Amino acid sequence: MHQQPELNAQVRSTTFAAILAGLTLLAALGPSPARAQVAVAAKAGTLGAGVELHVRLLSQLNLRAGLNRYSYSDRRKESDIEYDAEARLRNETLLLDWFPLSGGFHLTAGALRNDNEANGKSLSPPSGFYNLGGVPVPASQVGTLRAKVDFDQNVPYAGLGWGNPVREGRRLSFYFDAGVVFQGKPHVRLAADIPPGSPLNDPVARQALEILLRAEARDIEDDLEKYDQYPVVSLGLAYRF
Repeated sequence: MHQQPELNAQVRSTTFAAILAGLTLLAALGPSPARAQVAVAAKAGTLGAGVELHVRLLSQLNLRAGLNRYSYSDRRKESDIEYDAEARLRNETLLLDWFPLSGGFHLTAGALRNDNEANGKSLSPPSGFYNLGGVPVPASQVGTLRAKVDFDQNVPYAGLGWGNPVREGRRLSFYFDAGVVFQGKPHVRLAADIPPGSPLNDPVARQALEILLRAEARDIEDDLEKYDQYPVVSLGLAYRF
């Protein structure tokens, strides 16, 4: 059962790659005189490290699609509780670049499949109490808290940048992007690994704890609300075929 989310992510990535290959083929076979203008790129930025495919659709319009992955660990304090946290960046992009001046400057808009998430495991508080929804509860009775934070999955992206990987000229080129992912408000889920023998294993007490956990999750959502817009900065190195 624990492998199911990872399996679903692999299926989505495979499907995305198949769609990307189909779009590339249509662009190459289309009537546009700019056909067969294709570039592949490696890139890194705030969405993670990844690869992109650029296809020239019209003289001033490119289609771009990519996959990004990255993971890192850190300690975070949320609502007075410290967590050992791991952030996992997993996202796919499908974008259109418009070059209004027929040069390197471009405006970008499109969509992002956002599977980015953070998972945290609470550390034992020095006071011996968790403050859950404003109520102090003994940490020894609650056990370990497990938090998961994610955002809306299908979200818009808007940005600008410099560089056109499929422009005539050098086969190898750099490009830069800056923009914003409008990922919506955070969704927080909080659960407790209650130790055996704890009075919180009583059904009534457990139900009361669940109410406090939901209140605590709302407090964390309020703390993270500023991340509803995620900044994107990236640099890519592309090769034109």
